[in-house]
Amino acid sequence: MRILVTILFILLSFSVFSQERYHVAGLVLDENNMPVPGSYVQTENEQTVTDNNGRFVFNQITAGHTQLSVSFMGYKTFDTLLIVNGHKHLRINLTPDNIHLSEVEVRGNNMQTAPGLSRETIFAEQLHRQFNGTLVRSLERQSGFNTMDIGAAASKPVIRGMGFNRVVVVNNGLKQEGQQWGADHGLEIDPFLSEQVEIIKGAASLEHGSDAIGGILKISNRRPPDEGISGSFHLLGKSVNETVGGSLFLQGRHNRLFFKSRLTLMEYGDYRIPTDSIVYLTRNIPIHNRRLKNSAGHDYNLFFQAGYLGEFWRTSITASRVWQKSGFFPGAHGIPDLRRVKDDGNYRNIELPHQNVEHISMTSNTTIHTPHSTIMLDLGVQNNHRQEWAEFHTHFGNQPPPQTNPDLELDFNLITYSANGRWNFRFTPNHAITTGIQSQWQKNETDGYAFLLPEYKRSANGAFIKYDYEPNRRWKFNGGIRYDLISLETKGYFDPILQQYMLNQGRSAETAAFYATRAIETDRKFNNYSWLVGATWNAGQNIKLSLNLGESFRAPTAIELGANGVHHGSFRHELGDPHLSPERGFFADVTMNYKTYRRQISVSPYVYHFSNYIFLRPTGEWSYLPHTGQIFRFSESEAVMSGVEISYFEELHPGWEIEINAEWLYNQQIAQTNNAAYPLPFSPPANGFIELTRLFRYSTNDTRVRLSLNSRVAASQNRIARNEKTTPGYILFGSAISVPFRISGLNSELNLTGHNLLNKRYYNHISFYRNLEIPEPGRNIQLLLKIEF
Repeated sequence: MRILVTILFILLSFSVFSQERYHVAGLVLDENNMPVPGSYVQTENEQTVTDNNGRFVFNQITAGHTQLSVSFMGYKTFDTLLIVNGHKHLRINLTPDNIHLSEVEVRGNNMQTAPGLSRETIFAEQLHRQFNGTLVRSLERQSGFNTMDIGAAASKPVIRGMGFNRVVVVNNGLKQEGQQWGADHGLEIDPFLSEQVEIIKGAASLEHGSDAIGGILKISNRRPPDEGISGSFHLLGKSVNETVGGSLFLQGRHNRLFFKSRLTLMEYGDYRIPTDSIVYLTRNIPIHNRRLKNSAGHDYNLFFQAGYLGEFWRTSITASRVWQKSGFFPGAHGIPDLRRVKDDGNYRNIELPHQNVEHISMTSNTTIHTPHSTIMLDLGVQNNHRQEWAEFHTHFGNQPPPQTNPDLELDFNLITYSANGRWNFRFTPNHAITTGIQSQWQKNETDGYAFLLPEYKRSANGAFIKYDYEPNRRWKFNGGIRYDLISLETKGYFDPILQQYMLNQGRSAETAAFYATRAIETDRKFNNYSWLVGATWNAGQNIKLSLNLGESFRAPTAIELGANGVHHGSFRHELGDPHLSPERGFFADVTMNYKTYRRQISVSPYVYHFSNYIFLRPTGEWSYLPHTGQIFRFSESEAVMSGVEISYFEELHPGWEIEINAEWLYNQQIAQTNNAAYPLPFSPPANGFIELTRLFRYSTNDTRVRLSLNSRVAASQNRIARNEKTTPGYILFGSAISVPFRISGLNSELNLTGHNLLNKRYYNHISFYRNLEIPEPGRNIQLLLKIEF
């Protein structure tokens, strides 16, 4: 009997182990052939979740029959009986569920399926409710994100205290290139265009290049439309500068072909500020009727996209043009002159000085999906043309006016060619690898009677590889390395007219030659590695912890190496250093997330250590160039930066929500000699935002009105660099009401918002006009109407 049992056991074991096993890989797509990340995929014995590209892999499926089920919220469950007699590659299209769902909002990191840096995703509906004139200012409430404002109509992003060339703006897969070093103009992006915005906080150089040492603002509007013709119309009005604007969006799709288009027009006048005078270069300058003269402007934007949807691929071509014209406050352009700030009775005219900015881009985006791979290819060309116009007579007397365009002060014409390729391969459910290359070539030409930046040519090439490993549902690991090679050639320039002017003023020959040498010819090459390792631990059903360590490399830019001139738009003489070394920084950050059905909490501390941080240092030296102030010199120093970001959201009670975002920053130069160590300049103070929202229904179709009260708080900024101004803290109050309704059967929404309701006089420490003691805009009531068709 014992022998018989042993024989039966051996035969049974042989039968079991002789069964063949195969791998089954699949791609889950929606009705538009777009990947559906986070879908739940289940067989009779295994289950998994699709990755960020909508893919899943089962490696050990026994030959025979198995039930396969795929589900995702808002879609009908896909069920099929799968016959497994070999390796399978599946393509699964989910069908939308016709059952009406109540409003669902994805916030923060909820959709993140891989370990990585701290990030927040904001979708079109939330952007519409938060709209505040510009795309960047609409994101200001997010923790770790600040804005460098230029009046009431333009702003630039600042992430973890870093801006300009340390924050990369990715627009439809390609890095947007302009004169981003300048503090006197905003992003050349239509504020109504974005369908989704992702803020990635922390050094993201691995996949996006060396300039992403502070973070990334990723903008996307590549989702294909539904079948048929549809669109929307926005109508905007603002009281602070009498903005009148409109944006018409039209899209359509027929089978596999689709298109999207948008036209945006905005006109605005001189904006209101809560003060009667300012002080510039020790002189008191009146602000008549509390309107900042010549701050009016207009924006005209065009966008068109056409594409094709294949079975496993999609491609699109996008063309856009953003054109802006806006004035500069004449009382602070050159030597103070009270005659130029007199009220002319017209708040909408644009006089000298002013700027014109035109950004034209053409991009091609192609994505190929297979059950194991995702291949992306992005190609593009951009032309950013920026001009500053000012009366010629504001400069030194022995300089003859140009024969053409005598009032053209500065002209920068930048053309950029870009190519990005990326391949992501998931070879098992637990292992994936991503590799990519990026190449960019730039040429910047200059013109105008003034000099600030030399002409230059720049090329940047990089390659990276990243590995993701998920041993189980609790742990995820990733690591990667990148190599960059960057070359920069600048053209030399000597100004004999300025040399003679200096000699006529009694300056020494050495001083005259120094100032007349506006730029020296340089040919610099920079190359180095960047790396990143990270881990994510799902500690429980509601808790997730992420840790990232890495080292970044950033090459100095043309403005940092070669600037030498009066930038009236920034009220200073900027001076570069052609001998600056590449910037290197080690960083570490931790993100702790706690999430329940009603509550979400995120805490993210971080620290950077830079061996040679490059910054614009106020020197306290008075420039000999006419019509200017002190010299601001690009310098480098060992430095440390740290901070913590906190986000809190809770549904307090059905119909009540509260949101709190806050950040604290600290930075410090590390002195190498006996000189005193100062904080880094242009650093945001500790700040916070709180909003309480009441939602209530006013009809039977689940339509909800949102009524919000909010407050923004900023601490005093007393930790400043040498010769930098301190800035007092402030508390602002605002409110908003959002009312959905229908007009002639069309879905519509009316948003009424109020900013700085108490008309408080306050200063943004990193604002464009801070050095002039010009406060931020006063009370603003904004009306935004959206009609869908």
